[in-house]
Amino acid sequence: MPTVSALDKLDDVIARCEDFLASMVRRGFSPDERKTLRRLFSPAEAAVMVGKDRTTLARYETELGIELARNPANGRRVGYTMEHIQAFRERFGTLPWRNPETDPPITIASQNFKGGAGKTTTCIHLAHYLALKGYRVLVIDADHQATTTSMFGYLPDRDLTDTDTILAYLSGHVNTLQQLIRTTHWPNIHLIPACLALSEAEIGIIVHLARQGPEGVREFLKELRNGIQEVAQNYDVILIDSPPSNGMIALSVLIAADALLVSAPPKMYDFASTVQFMKMIRGYIADIAPDHQIRWIHILCTLFNRQYKSHKEFKDLMKEKMGDVPFERVFMHNRDVMNGAIMFRTPFEEEKPPRESLQMIESVLEEVEIAIKQEWPSKQADLLQKGIA
Repeated sequence: MPTVSALDKLDDVIARCEDFLASMVRRGFSPDERKTLRRLFSPAEAAVMVGKDRTTLARYETELGIELARNPANGRRVGYTMEHIQAFRERFGTLPWRNPETDPPITIASQNFKGGAGKTTTCIHLAHYLALKGYRVLVIDADHQATTTSMFGYLPDRDLTDTDTILAYLSGHVNTLQQLIRTTHWPNIHLIPACLALSEAEIGIIVHLARQGPEGVREFLKELRNGIQEVAQNYDVILIDSPPSNGMIALSVLIAADALLVSAPPKMYDFASTVQFMKMIRGYIADIAPDHQIRWIHILCTLFNRQYKSHKEFKDLMKEKMGDVPFERVFMHNRDVMNGAIMFRTPFEEEKPPRESLQMIESVLEEVEIAIKQEWPSKQADLLQKGIA
């Protein structure tokens, strides 16, 4: 069989891969190639989400300009959209937003220097969970793999360049992160996207900073935090999907974070890597920003399989030895989560969500929500009422 140029062969394979990727993404999009949130909420679901009974919601539909379509097959009204839910919450004062006078926005980095730990999956699902609850969320994709960006309807390296990412701000091409923020198919989630250029830029950043000296490096690593502080007042929670590395961008994310959500599978070699990650970030903070304040660091046990006795033993021992550092609940290794990722959707976005999987995910992420609310003075009475200190 004749050989061919490696470059020509790679060009052919890349073109085929990109065509396949575009086809898969379109399957999760609307006919005009824009991702939409197709899930609708029944009157019973909406009542729970809004905190009002179904009759009250129906009574206020006209005032809010809500007109539900009807199913032609049975004449029944179809459900409410997420936009409707948010409109009801605003009308009845049941939005869960932080109090701007007492509650600071919180920046959470979904971070682990080891790949395959469930870091991106955690970030995406947490964003969707918080949005369903009604919070205003900004997601910053700092991972050059850009899976988070794809899940929000943008095709990296086809639709985006480095000028659309945090690189544009870190390099001084734009003056504020506000210029990079995009809307998504979720009405209360905004996104700063990523693409492969983030990885390619690492070497350039290092070369540039080598000429600046130690103080120049420290100032650069604080830039992302400064940029987030300029836009944070528009949001309740800022989530950052960090790259699985210890490069300059990952360190910038670390310094920008108010809290760390560390994903860790229940395997000894994975957890050993997590311990090394903790030691490394301690060293980096000591060298770069010894005065950096952090609100909390929690470990979320991911990729958990209840069929494995070793997973349960690992989780129980981790809890025994580490107290409240690991969350109580675990993120299951779940078929619905895996299938959703193939179709660029989470179970939260399915038209008919898998209820058991949804309950599992919600129970896990509720602990994260509680950790967030514990940082907001205005939420303390509500937590105490629920028996949470």
